[in-house]
Amino acid sequence: MDIQTQASGSPYFSLGAPVAYKVENGMELAGRVCRRVRTTLLSPSGVRLEHIGVSGDRLQTAHASVGAIYRSADQACTRYVARVAWTMVDGEAVRACFDRGKACPINSPVKAVIAAPSPLARP
Repeated sequence: MDIQTQASGSPYFSLGAPVAYKVENGMELAGRVCRRVRTTLLSPSGVRLEHIGVSGDRLQTAHASVGAIYRSADQACTRYVARVAWTMVDGEAVRACFDRGKACPINSPVKAVIAAPSPLARP
Protein backbone atom coordinates (compact mmCIF):
# COMPACT_ATOMS: atom_id res chain seq x y z
CA MET A 1 0.00 0.00 0.00
CA ASP A 2 1.26 3.49 -0.86
CA ILE A 3 0.71 5.98 1.99
CA GLN A 4 0.36 9.67 1.14
CA THR A 5 2.28 11.96 3.51
CA GLN A 6 2.20 15.72 4.06
CA ALA A 7 4.33 18.08 6.13
CA SER A 8 4.19 21.76 7.15
CA GLY A 9 7.37 23.40 8.40
CA SER A 10 8.05 26.94 9.57
CA PRO A 11 10.10 29.91 8.33
CA TYR A 12 13.11 28.77 10.37
CA PHE A 13 12.82 24.95 10.36
CA SER A 14 11.93 22.55 7.56
CA LEU A 15 9.93 19.45 8.33
CA GLY A 16 10.47 16.39 6.15
CA ALA A 17 7.31 14.44 5.36
CA PRO A 18 7.20 11.21 7.34
CA VAL A 19 8.18 7.88 5.83
CA ALA A 20 6.04 4.95 6.99
CA TYR A 21 7.56 1.57 7.83
CA LYS A 22 5.42 -1.43 8.68
CA VAL A 23 6.36 -2.90 12.07
CA GLU A 24 4.75 -5.46 14.32
CA ASN A 25 1.36 -4.14 15.53
CA GLY A 26 1.41 -0.98 13.39
CA MET A 27 3.77 1.45 11.72
CA GLU A 28 6.82 3.52 12.47
CA LEU A 29 6.67 7.09 11.14
CA ALA A 30 10.03 8.81 10.76
CA GLY A 31 11.24 12.08 9.28
CA ARG A 32 13.70 14.94 9.63
CA VAL A 33 13.68 18.44 11.06
CA CYS A 34 16.34 20.78 9.68
CA ARG A 35 17.38 24.32 10.53
CA ARG A 36 16.85 26.51 7.44
CA VAL A 37 19.00 29.48 8.45
CA ARG A 38 21.44 30.38 11.17
CA THR A 39 19.17 31.49 13.96
CA THR A 40 19.29 31.55 17.73
CA LEU A 41 15.75 30.16 17.98
CA LEU A 42 15.39 26.90 19.87
CA SER A 43 14.48 23.94 17.70
CA PRO A 44 10.86 22.73 17.85
CA SER A 45 10.26 20.25 20.68
CA GLY A 46 7.84 17.95 18.90
CA VAL A 47 5.99 16.89 15.78
CA ARG A 48 2.27 16.17 15.62
CA LEU A 49 1.29 13.29 13.30
CA GLU A 50 -2.31 12.95 12.13
CA HIS A 51 -4.00 9.95 10.50
CA ILE A 52 -6.26 11.47 7.85
CA GLY A 53 -9.18 9.45 6.47
CA VAL A 54 -10.31 9.26 2.85
CA SER A 55 -12.96 11.92 3.59
CA GLY A 56 -10.31 14.30 5.00
CA ASP A 57 -11.34 13.81 8.63
CA ARG A 58 -8.65 13.50 11.30
CA LEU A 59 -9.00 9.96 12.66
CA GLN A 60 -6.10 9.68 15.11
CA THR A 61 -3.11 11.67 16.32
CA ALA A 62 0.33 10.82 17.65
CA HIS A 63 3.28 12.86 18.85
CA ALA A 64 7.03 12.49 18.31
CA SER A 65 9.80 14.24 20.20
CA VAL A 66 12.39 16.25 18.29
CA GLY A 67 15.95 16.30 19.54
CA ALA A 68 17.67 19.65 19.95
CA ILE A 69 19.50 21.04 16.92
CA TYR A 70 22.66 22.61 18.28
CA ARG A 71 23.80 25.61 16.28
CA SER A 72 27.12 25.80 18.09
CA ALA A 73 27.97 22.28 16.91
CA ASP A 74 27.01 23.14 13.33
CA GLN A 75 24.28 20.54 13.53
CA ALA A 76 21.77 21.14 10.74
CA CYS A 77 19.20 18.37 11.27
CA THR A 78 17.70 15.88 13.69
CA ARG A 79 15.07 13.20 13.27
CA TYR A 80 11.71 12.32 14.72
CA VAL A 81 10.22 8.85 15.10
CA ALA A 82 6.85 7.63 16.38
CA ARG A 83 5.34 4.16 16.57
CA VAL A 84 1.62 4.02 15.98
CA ALA A 85 -0.94 1.20 15.99
CA TRP A 86 -2.89 2.68 13.10
CA THR A 87 -4.52 0.57 10.42
CA MET A 88 -4.58 2.49 7.16
CA VAL A 89 -6.39 1.85 3.88
CA ASP A 90 -5.80 3.14 0.36
CA GLY A 91 -6.61 6.85 0.05
CA GLU A 92 -5.73 7.73 3.64
CA ALA A 93 -2.79 9.97 4.57
CA VAL A 94 -0.44 10.98 7.35
CA ARG A 95 -0.11 14.72 7.98
CA ALA A 96 2.81 16.13 10.02
CA CYS A 97 3.41 19.56 11.54
CA PHE A 98 5.29 21.08 14.44
CA ASP A 99 3.31 20.37 17.61
CA ARG A 100 1.83 23.64 18.83
CA GLY A 101 -1.14 22.09 20.61
CA LYS A 102 -3.54 22.39 17.68
CA ALA A 103 -4.39 20.53 14.48
CA CYS A 104 -2.03 20.60 11.51
CA PRO A 105 -2.87 22.96 8.63
CA ILE A 106 -5.26 21.28 6.20
CA ASN A 107 -3.83 22.46 2.91
CA SER A 108 -0.27 21.21 3.32
CA PRO A 109 1.43 20.24 0.09
CA VAL A 110 1.87 16.50 -0.33
CA LYS A 111 5.66 16.68 0.07
CA ALA A 112 8.24 18.21 2.37
CA VAL A 113 8.27 22.01 2.53
CA ILE A 114 11.98 21.87 1.65
CA ALA A 115 13.54 18.66 0.49
CA ALA A 116 15.17 17.14 3.55
CA PRO A 117 17.48 14.16 3.39
CA SER A 118 15.82 10.91 4.41
CA PRO A 119 16.74 9.96 7.99
CA LEU A 120 16.88 6.31 7.08
CA ALA A 121 18.44 6.46 3.62
CA ARG A 122 20.30 3.29 2.84
CA PRO A 123 22.98 3.03 0.16
